[in-house]
Amino acid sequence: MPPEPLAAAYLAEIQDRVIDAPKGPWDVEPNEFGAPDQVGPIAYLQTWADVDLAPTVAFISHARRDVPALLGEVSRQQDAIRALELRIRQLEQARDDGRHDR
Repeated sequence: MPPEPLAAAYLAEIQDRVIDAPKGPWDVEPNEFGAPDQVGPIAYLQTWADVDLAPTVAFISHARRDVPALLGEVSRQQDAIRALELRIRQLEQARDDGRHDR
């Protein structure tokens, strides 16, 4: 059974989080030892209290749910597109076969 379409309200919430988050790309900057130290607007996790970073924190905290949901939606739409394309080909073939029978 294919997944259910995402609700318009949920898609709007995701869109709002994307719009509110700082623009990317969010490059990973290493510290003096070469380990990841900063990613885009996040220098360290304690920044969650900074009101300016609230949209970034909201974006990150929802990403684990949003990304799989969006991937499922893309897959669902691809399946629907393939089914429609197949049906169109079948209808075109039936139409073309009907022309040859005359």
